[in-house]
Amino acid sequence: MGYLIGVDIGGSHISAGIITADGKDIAPGSEVRMPVNSLGSKEEILDLWADCIKALGLSSDSRLGIAMPAPFDYENGISLMVEQGKYLALYQVNVKSELSDRLGIPDKNIFFLNDAAAFLQGEAVAGGWDKQQHLMGLTFGTGLGGAFKSGALAEDGAVWSIPFKEGIAEDYLSTAFFKNWAKERFGKTETGLKPLLDSSETREATLEMLAVFGRNLAELIHMQTKIRKIEGIVLGGNIMKAADHFLPLVNKLLEERNIQVEIRISRLGEKAAMIGAASIHHEQGKKK
Repeated sequence: MGYLIGVDIGGSHISAGIITADGKDIAPGSEVRMPVNSLGSKEEILDLWADCIKALGLSSDSRLGIAMPAPFDYENGISLMVEQGKYLALYQVNVKSELSDRLGIPDKNIFFLNDAAAFLQGEAVAGGWDKQQHLMGLTFGTGLGGAFKSGALAEDGAVWSIPFKEGIAEDYLSTAFFKNWAKERFGKTETGLKPLLDSSETREATLEMLAVFGRNLAELIHMQTKIRKIEGIVLGGNIMKAADHFLPLVNKLLEERNIQVEIRISRLGEKAAMIGAASIHHEQGKKK
């Protein structure tokens, strides 16, 4: 049997790694990461993706699980990204077929999973969660990713677009929330959360905004617990490096509302999506 490989496609990178025999980790030394020009041509993007995966060594029976941003036809492997500012050259391209040809493996060996769902799936597989637990996963980056799991596989929850306050959830729960605020408050552009916390000029105000972020997060969780069963939550993304400044407040607010839910910070980081996407093959094998 060839390698089982997990792949994570991001807006500016591709990561790939060989999955360990137990399906819960990336084999030491096997992870490859390459930058991608997501505004490049179809050939440029697909050739680079293929080169990254080939770097792991392939055989004709290697199997791939690929975490891919939405919108995407995950069953048929066709990209539908057209208004996301990335991978426009792949619009309506059969990525499964293209990769199959470039890698020399059957297209039936290539599966795709939504990237937010893959993150939660990976955390669930490797984090020791009971398979029957009802989970929610949230990733805070340039945008907001969200997924839910109540069965074998996690599913994208399109949490980013949930109506929230005066807009949608992503407006209040992403790095854009802090960037927009920093530009308006201090005239600073293209600055991340860490520089805002490190600067004596902006630290105090930033801590106040992290508390606002925490209240927003608690409110989103509260909204979701009213419409679905949630027993555990996994949080990921770079914003979680500042979790000490807002997560205690989130737990306090949820406790005040008598919401009993276990919240964990991602243990796997970027490996979660690769592990989660690859786990599709285990689930498909159970169906046969």
